[in-house]
Amino acid sequence: MRLAGCLLLVGLGAVAFVGCKPRPMASAAQCERLLNLYIDLKLSEDPVAPRLSTEDRAHLKGKIAMDVLSDSDVQQVKNQCLTEVTEAEYACAVKATTSRAWNDCIE
Repeated sequence: MRLAGCLLLVGLGAVAFVGCKPRPMASAAQCERLLNLYIDLKLSEDPVAPRLSTEDRAHLKGKIAMDVLSDSDVQQVKNQCLTEVTEAEYACAVKATTSRAWNDCIE
């Protein structure tokens, strides 16, 4: 009976170990793409952007990038992306068509 109990404990331990497998995280390149995508989404949501010249649009994109980089949620993604953003969250965020949808994927 002791052998059966030990085997049961070993079996449960193996199941617990398999259940604790680390989740695949986003790569550095994916993290950079996430940030750039968020900036592009914010630019596409600006009602003035479509009417701007190429030069003015580039200037607006730079301003949006500066604003985005000061956002606490974006800072968290930027600073902790490699350890906090899973591949599943990345896959969701790159399909987002709005900045809100992007943000919902990452949370």
